[in-house]
Parts: sequence; structure tokens; C-alpha cells
Amino acid sequence: MHADLPPSTCNTESWTKLRDQLREGFTRALKDNKIDSDIVDLLLALNSIPTIATSSSCSGRIAVFSAPSPGDKRRGGIVYKWHRPVSPMELGKAIEEAIKIGYRHVWVSAQPPILALHTCCIRLAELIADIAIQAGYKYTGYKFTSRSYYMFIIGSERIDVPVSFNNRIIIDLDYTILADMLNTYLLLGKRKLNRLRRAISSSLDVLQRGCEEATLD
Repeated sequence: MHADLPPSTCNTESWTKLRDQLREGFTRALKDNKIDSDIVDLLLALNSIPTIATSSSCSGRIAVFSAPSPGDKRRGGIVYKWHRPVSPMELGKAIEEAIKIGYRHVWVSAQPPILALHTCCIRLAELIADIAIQAGYKYTGYKFTSRSYYMFIIGSERIDVPVSFNNRIIIDLDYTILADMLNTYLLLGKRKLNRLRRAISSSLDVLQRGCEEATLD
């Protein structure tokens, strides 16, 4: 255990308030169909544990971006996105629309699953991190935020392909090859997500006892 971190916030009002806020947000998003369908069961399983509450999470996506300068998310951003494999035709149409916007930079990306969650004790954070790492998620960690241990679990199956830079088309895109490439990375990430799903499911009893000091419902 890390000597400079408190072992638990489980029996505090601040944790209870944070957990309830996150779960209310999750319930609303679920009702409004704003959660990726292939990650709902995993998030429901995690939220069934009183000492865990999930935050913004994604099962992986393919996206087309357009921006006036690299990294400018305020003025640019996602033009199209899909949480499923994409066809060459719809990918090509989306890229052409992104170019027409007139921004100087356009790129496409296949992005891996990202899970974000909070727990109230360091022991449970370490347990979840161990499970995720064993399932293949090497980009896993946590940090203390005064009310909880915030955890992030991020896949490594990502690829970014530039389309234009400073208004100059970089490559002559073959949308069939590009769609196949992006879909390959997306599906690799989703297969790894299935490994994490099975690992969490088989560890629910252990996770349920992860914060033994917790007394609040």
C-alpha cells in the first residue's frame, strides 16, 4: 500500500455523494441510449458493487476529425464517428465532408475502449488494476482525488491516419484499404474488451469484498 495515500474514503459523505451523482448520470445516459450497447453489461456489473461507480466510458470507435490546427479541440473536433465497423463508402463520404469544412487538418482514427471509474479504497483500485492488466490493458492506473480513487483502463489498439496537413492532401486514399485497417484495429480492441468483461464477471465476488471497511449502502 502507498504510504502517502489514504486507504479509504468509503465511509464518508463525499464518497456517497460522488457515487450517487455518477450513478444517476449513468442511469440517465442508459435511458437516453447514450452508452455503447456492447459495454452496457460490463458497466452494469461494475455499478452493482456499492464501492464502485463508473464514469465516461467507450467501447471503442472510428472517427473522422477536422481542425484548424493540430490538437485544436475547441474549434475543431469529430465530424463523424462510429462504434462499429465502417464501410468504405460511408468512410469516404465522411472524409470528403470533413475536407469541405475548410479546416487545414483532417485525420481519421480507430480508438480503443476506455473505461473510467471511481472506487473508495486503494485495495479495490489495486485489484481492478491487476485484473485489467492481466486482461491485456497495460495502460491502467489510478489517482487519488480526495473523494475517491479515479481509475482509467485504456486499450492500446489505436491508429491515427492523417488525410490533410496545412490544406495539403498527404496521401491518395484508398477507402477500401483504409476502412479495412480501421476496422481491424477497432475489432482488436473489442475482442480485448471481451476478455476484460469475462475477467470482471469471474471476479465479482472478490470485488464485492474489495473494500471491507465500507459500511455505507
